[in-house]
Amino acid sequence: MERFELAEALVRQAGAALRQARLEADSVRCKSGHQDLVTVWDRKTEQFLRKGILEHFPADAIVGEEYPTEGTASQEAVWYIDPIDGTTNFINQHRNYAVSVGCWRQGKPLFGLVLDVEEDRLYHARAGQGAWCNERRLAASRRRNIEELLLFTPDVLRTFLQPAPGGEDLLRLARDVRAVRSIGSVALELCAVAGGEADLCVATRSCPWDHNAARIILQEAGGVIAALDGGPLPLNEPGTVLAAGSPEALDLVLKRYGGHENE
Repeated sequence: MERFELAEALVRQAGAALRQARLEADSVRCKSGHQDLVTVWDRKTEQFLRKGILEHFPADAIVGEEYPTEGTASQEAVWYIDPIDGTTNFINQHRNYAVSVGCWRQGKPLFGLVLDVEEDRLYHARAGQGAWCNERRLAASRRRNIEELLLFTPDVLRTFLQPAPGGEDLLRLARDVRAVRSIGSVALELCAVAGGEADLCVATRSCPWDHNAARIILQEAGGVIAALDGGPLPLNEPGTVLAAGSPEALDLVLKRYGGHENE
């Protein structure tokens, strides 16, 4: 079985289990605070994904949210897994959350999969083969006028209401675009840009497991991604994210709104 085929099978099985999951009162725990949560299902799902990957590819490395990295980035292939991207949504809404799996080799993308669990929409892309949502090919938006752009952000409070130095530029951007929306999942918001449902995505805090699958999908759909200062988005470090449907839209945002880091 190839890595992509294995990943698709594992992601679909994980999604099927999560759709049936129900949380008991003691199933939720705080990590760094009451807005940073983990559930027993985050851990169960990551354990399931790790076990399935290593059974077939024991020499690969795995970088995930809930457990220490297995292997090193020097190994042939590195998997980035987020068992539930949008844990708060999973807890409060039981929708708008995703299972995210991306695979890279020596810093180059192989494939990415993001399953919108409750909608049973699988966003997927292999390097050089385009991006898809189930059987529908994705194409990012070509809109370039700021006043026509729809901006998504996973954390409105951090992005706009508690901005760090340089955050005034993000507030100006929010006022100038057509509208601001929030799903609460970096992976799903990047996929929304990939599918043309959004034109921009800003995240002032994102980890490799949050975005390393969806960034492949976005780029295969014709979109672009960078750090908030316009520099390259690191593969193996937390950082900020600025994604757009086209290089022209990204360049325009950076030119008009400063290209500041907002951490």
